[in-house]
Amino acid sequence: MALFALASCGRKSADTRDADRPVVMVTVPPLQYFADAIGGDIVDVKCLLPQSAEPESFDPTMQQLRDAADADVIFSTGLLPFESKVVKSVASSNPDIKVASLSDSLHLLMGTHGHDEADPHIWMSLRNARVMARTAARALISALPADSAYFAERFAATESRLDSLDSVIASRLAPAKGKAFLVWHPSLSYFARDYGLRQIAVGQEHKESSISGLTNLLKSARSENAVCFFSQKELDSRQAQMVDEALGLKPVDISTLSPEIESTLLQAADAIASASKLPQK
Repeated sequence: MALFALASCGRKSADTRDADRPVVMVTVPPLQYFADAIGGDIVDVKCLLPQSAEPESFDPTMQQLRDAADADVIFSTGLLPFESKVVKSVASSNPDIKVASLSDSLHLLMGTHGHDEADPHIWMSLRNARVMARTAARALISALPADSAYFAERFAATESRLDSLDSVIASRLAPAKGKAFLVWHPSLSYFARDYGLRQIAVGQEHKESSISGLTNLLKSARSENAVCFFSQKELDSRQAQMVDEALGLKPVDISTLSPEIESTLLQAADAIASASKLPQK
């Protein structure tokens, strides 16, 4: 973890930073990880999506669009419906703004949220995150070339740390390859792909399964010996109880919209490894 503790010699201290720093607007909280990791003390990071809002149904207000237009750089997934509205709006009022789609160059999963839709939870993968960090670094270097060396240094440290964490998790979960886990919303598709796991979603498109649908799903999960159940705030407690009673899987709370994506993915890996009674690495 020390790789990420980069010094910023000659930079302003936290108590002297002011509003003249370039603003990086991220569309959803997890993208703050990349703005902070690469931008460091150079930039002021703001998030467009309110804490209580759902990214797949969010509709920004005019004030939020104006705030986005005032930014110097925007990081988006390029996959969420509201982001196209943001990009179109800011382009007309601030043609000089740099908009970076962090899904560029990723191998996207299709069909987890709809027949023709790409899975937008691209940050739930350390392997994706490495590519996303590179895209973020290129965008910041392009927008703020005077600080290119600083951004390049922070990217190198971030890339190294992501590689190390990926290796740790891959080793930890290697004996669990092929195992299934439950989650309410299909937000761990990329995580499952990275480590050879099977994700079984309790609900789709922010709708909980019917009782009969959930019963059939639990039968499938039982036949596949699902080892873990990740609960999210959206899940009805009654359905969580049904999962517990049917499979004996206590809910493991996980926040897939947190900007702390490293700790979130480590938590998921630890939960699966522990539930599978795998040895610690």
